[in-house]
Amino acid sequence: MNRHSWLFSPEEIRIQHIEGKTLAARHDENGAWAINIVGTRILELLEQPQSILSICAKLSAEFDISQDACEKAVSTYLQNLIDNNYVEAIDDNDADASMRRRYLDLLKRSLVNLLYPEHELRLSYLLKGDYADDPVLRGRVLRDIRVNQAKEYTKLIHDKHYGYPTIYAHTLVGLRRLNNLEYCARRIFADKIPGDFFEAGVCQGGAMIFLRALQVAFNEKKRLTWGADSFQGLPAPEATQDTGLDFTESRFPWLAISEDTVRQHFQNYELLSEQVKFVPGWFEDSLPGLQTGSISLLRLDADLYKSTREVLHNLYDRVSPGGYIVVDDYGSFAPCRQAVDEFRRERNIVDQLRWIDWTGVFWRKPI
Repeated sequence: MNRHSWLFSPEEIRIQHIEGKTLAARHDENGAWAINIVGTRILELLEQPQSILSICAKLSAEFDISQDACEKAVSTYLQNLIDNNYVEAIDDNDADASMRRRYLDLLKRSLVNLLYPEHELRLSYLLKGDYADDPVLRGRVLRDIRVNQAKEYTKLIHDKHYGYPTIYAHTLVGLRRLNNLEYCARRIFADKIPGDFFEAGVCQGGAMIFLRALQVAFNEKKRLTWGADSFQGLPAPEATQDTGLDFTESRFPWLAISEDTVRQHFQNYELLSEQVKFVPGWFEDSLPGLQTGSISLLRLDADLYKSTREVLHNLYDRVSPGGYIVVDDYGSFAPCRQAVDEFRRERNIVDQLRWIDWTGVFWRKPI
């Protein structure tokens, strides 16, 4: 680890306060370790990609210690996290690293709408229809919505970080899962793993936009960004495993975003180009026979058992050794989890399944 490495905690590290102690552990991990207030703060900071310099700058301000003293102490702690595979370090020493970091951080915050979250509260307030009739009183409520709906605002910010869907944004996946995509992409670029990025289940397009932005930010000119979606919502449940999961447009219109709308979102971020490929249609029709090259990152956001199986059956073998498979709905929908578990057993895939947050998981093909 050097001073300019970017540090990632690709798996969720949960912090719990039990009987006066603060404990930390990975998702589903039996053991846990005790941490103090500084260790807790470091793990909180590592929910975002950080360098040791950025961590120490924040800690020295918060705990009133010098940057040099902070760096010496924190380096040992971080190296211990790295040695125990809780944190990974990826070098990024070129001249564009600082501006790239600012661009990617701002883009993520824009995609999940952490820039103007109060507008979502205002819209929700007006849609309820029980607001004050007096336009002046109504204006005051809307003006100070963060204060007037403080609990709702706190929950909204939490949900945007940890991927509990908020529909008035360009992605439902949350900041934590975008950070994981950045980790996967940086590892792919650093290890020179060949292949395009492919997302199956595009919805508003936010995650696909971020995948493309990563390629552009790192000047990966030869890679394509693929997005497969019906662009008319999810199919009606057909498989027995999907019984009761009706996410069709008539019930969930916010999941049915047209291709034209997604293209417009790409244009708004100035990321639409010939390197972006859209694959419209139901997966059972669009994926068999689709001509692609190798894939280095395959992201599934298919929700249902049948749809998840279709994606894995048609695309998994195209993932390069060293490439990543990211599944958005593993924790939230049992049929998706069943489809993934069955496929992994059938193909004798023993690569570690790692938790990103409460629902997202990923694994890496061995190099």
